[in-house]
Amino acid sequence: MPKANDKNIKENRKRQRKQGWIEPLEKIYIFCEGEKTEPLYFKGFEEEIEKNPIYKNAVFIHIEGLGKETLRVVKTAEEYVVKNKIKNARIWCVYDKDSFPDKDFNDAETAIENLNKKYKDTENHFYAGWSNECIEYWFVLHFSKYTANNPREQYIDNLNNIIGGAH
Repeated sequence: MPKANDKNIKENRKRQRKQGWIEPLEKIYIFCEGEKTEPLYFKGFEEEIEKNPIYKNAVFIHIEGLGKETLRVVKTAEEYVVKNKIKNARIWCVYDKDSFPDKDFNDAETAIENLNKKYKDTENHFYAGWSNECIEYWFVLHFSKYTANNPREQYIDNLNNIIGGAH
């Protein structure tokens, strides 16, 4: 894991201790295939939780942008959980279907099922969050009912039309 993330975690914990922080009811760790787009997307959820007085001390979210493909996302999530002795958390492995071979994509789901068996005593639960073909499709769905199965470029074109961006 990058040192910057370790530093951010330590700073957050120090801030939380000063504020009389207690163990959150929900702990969510999100490990993303992408390094920028997916983490920024989930950062929006984190920011909304922080603004809400009911949830801000009840839900902890940690987001990692990895820049790795399906199976490596799952493996890195497991390594992080073990290294940091995470317990009683929801661990999401988020990746795109992209053009990965079906075997790699399916193997990631199998790996997650195996992790849930392996770590059931820690009360951690691993989840797969994937998009077909890419996360940009999720963005399109925020704005419209869209049922076509198109390549990534068409999702981006659709977003540009909805939002009014330029190519």
